Amino acid sequence: MTATNRTAPTVGIVVAAGQAELELFAASELSRYLNELFGIDIEPSQNSEGFSDGLFLIGNPSTNPAVAEATGEESFPYISDQGIVLRRCSFRGNEAVVVAGGSPRATLWAVYELVESWGVRYLLHKDVVPKQSQFKLPHIIKAIDPNFTIRQWRVVNDFACGPESWGIEHYMPVIDQLAKLKINRIYAFIWPYHPFVHYEVRGVKRNSGTLWFGDKYPVDEDTIGKELFGGAREFWNPDLPLDATYEELAAAGQQHIHNLFAYARSRGMECVIHTSTTEFPSEFKPLLKNVRETDQLGETTIVPGDRVKIDDDALTDLARAVIQATINTYPEVGYIAFVMQEHRQWIEEYEKAWEALDRKYQFTRILSLKSVLSRAAAKDRHEFSNPEGEPRPVLNVKGDIVSLYFLDRLLDDLKVLAETARPDIKVIWESVSEELFPILNIIAKPGWQTHVSLDYFPSSTVARDSLGKAPKLNLPAASILTLHDDNVGILPQSTLGSLGQLTHRIRSRGFAGFSTRYWLIGDHDPTVTFIAKSAWDAEISPEDVCYEVLRAACGEACVDDMFTMYSEVQKATVMLEQNRFTLAFPAPNMIMKSWIAEPFPQELVVIRETYRSALASAHKARQKVGNGEYEYVNYWIGRLCFGIEYLNCIESLHEAALAESIGAARQAWEQAVAALDHARVATEAYAAIAQDQSDVGAIAVLNEHVYRPLKKKVAELADG
Repeated sequence: MTATNRTAPTVGIVVAAGQAELELFAASELSRYLNELFGIDIEPSQNSEGFSDGLFLIGNPSTNPAVAEATGEESFPYISDQGIVLRRCSFRGNEAVVVAGGSPRATLWAVYELVESWGVRYLLHKDVVPKQSQFKLPHIIKAIDPNFTIRQWRVVNDFACGPESWGIEHYMPVIDQLAKLKINRIYAFIWPYHPFVHYEVRGVKRNSGTLWFGDKYPVDEDTIGKELFGGAREFWNPDLPLDATYEELAAAGQQHIHNLFAYARSRGMECVIHTSTTEFPSEFKPLLKNVRETDQLGETTIVPGDRVKIDDDALTDLARAVIQATINTYPEVGYIAFVMQEHRQWIEEYEKAWEALDRKYQFTRILSLKSVLSRAAAKDRHEFSNPEGEPRPVLNVKGDIVSLYFLDRLLDDLKVLAETARPDIKVIWESVSEELFPILNIIAKPGWQTHVSLDYFPSSTVARDSLGKAPKLNLPAASILTLHDDNVGILPQSTLGSLGQLTHRIRSRGFAGFSTRYWLIGDHDPTVTFIAKSAWDAEISPEDVCYEVLRAACGEACVDDMFTMYSEVQKATVMLEQNRFTLAFPAPNMIMKSWIAEPFPQELVVIRETYRSALASAHKARQKVGNGEYEYVNYWIGRLCFGIEYLNCIESLHEAALAESIGAARQAWEQAVAALDHARVATEAYAAIAQDQSDVGAIAVLNEHVYRPLKKKVAELADG
């Protein structure tokens, strides 16, 4: 097919009959970009005649005969199913470029690699496309395979400021951009309180479901940023009905997840789903001998109590039902992930579980229970989680021993997967304590994988060399990489430098890839671009990628100032992580936990000054940007103004609490009023630059967990 504009170059995109949908989509994407970049209006076809300015041959020798003819099957480079090939060649007297992959999705990645060579850059919210120019068929020879074969992006998860609030309309454009960055999996992290999996056990039916641990985010006339909520009376996921019956909510919830998986698969991504086998909605409490409320927000779920045995029949039936319902509801997934409980509570029978596992696998020849517990106790994480004062790493090991036994019994002894629609589904173990890696190596079956989480904070993992001290894993492992931590919360963050070091270390340890952890996404274009590119180029540096992204986002004139700004944000993030501040954790006590009758910490003074330094650089950049390049700089000015004012708010709270503690009621009220004013200014600054559903969710959180509690406190002090 020729170009409709006769003055434009005559360029062909050659496909073949019977090619996979993804390869045809790849061809259509190339067509779209040729139009946008060069004004060439063409459609893919099987015709290769009459194109004097060149051809693009889409596919590999086994999917497109034109590629086989042009390259010869023997000379086509050896690549894996994830490899891509771009090669200039001749085809029937015309110059051509082969755009190929080892699989249909890799062919799509090859198109995006080609388009990137023309100057297009892929950000999470949009493409940055250069001005139209004259087309020339590229001279390009490239055959590459990834060094990380697992490039996974987490979805759903928790909190209104995270993807739990995204409808499919919000997911689709982000997934499109992730496909361009060659992300090849999505991971639906489903919490037990979510309305996405229905099951019935021993006559008890599930009858509850909610979002964000049951918190509510009303929108009223006093809501800051009210215009962002589109007239809604409450912030909620738009794919789910508000104030619906459980049955209506569950049906809509399942359709939401199916739609998410279908769209990801249409962009070449595999799908993973998480399930929990020891945490359940509270309506199942009557089935267990005794229970505890989950040590988690909202108290919406339960876990086994101290008298529940590791082979309890009712618990086994309940866990079996959850696994089978999850897989049978979503048979399109390729993997099911079993995650160790964040706060391990069911630990009492860890010695019996160890003995049972050892009888089966005989691993005491390589390590003992005593040595495992001693190693955990020697860690430098002094977080205590129970009345006896046992360090959290010890509790984690004990809980994981119980969970490993319980899951091994379900999967290997009871064969619960065999009774599902996907008996071939692959298993992923997540967040198993590194002290137990030698056991995990023995228990895991061929094809199983693991997700490794050594710390919430990348800077802590790097500083402690946690990875270097961990035993070696013999199964494919993906490191969980935190882009945006929920403990640091809604404050501006960047983990780029830390992840630059961490990706190098996981590569040297033979890891298969990464899985992201985040809530907000607007801060993280340089970081996401870096981890995506480093999966294909081990030599690429975080600094070079940061410059590249910032240059694309806001222009050459201000790139140095924006790089300085981003570096300052990274410094502030490391300080927040290393001091383990949880200042903006998006929970009901988000702000009032800072009502502390102590001086404002000096560390926070330094962090605030670092944000101010970053803001000064952003303002310098703002004076230099060209037309149409303000958006990215303005976003960061708003984010940093928010962060500074939020810290000002916390400082005023400390002053107010100190005044209250010495009986200075008037001064306490004045400082509380100042805190409220700082909170208002902070929220307004953020609302002014909100660009996606996570940002809108963050504004809802700030109104409910910061602004309204402060208004209430001011009123109480005034009345007193």
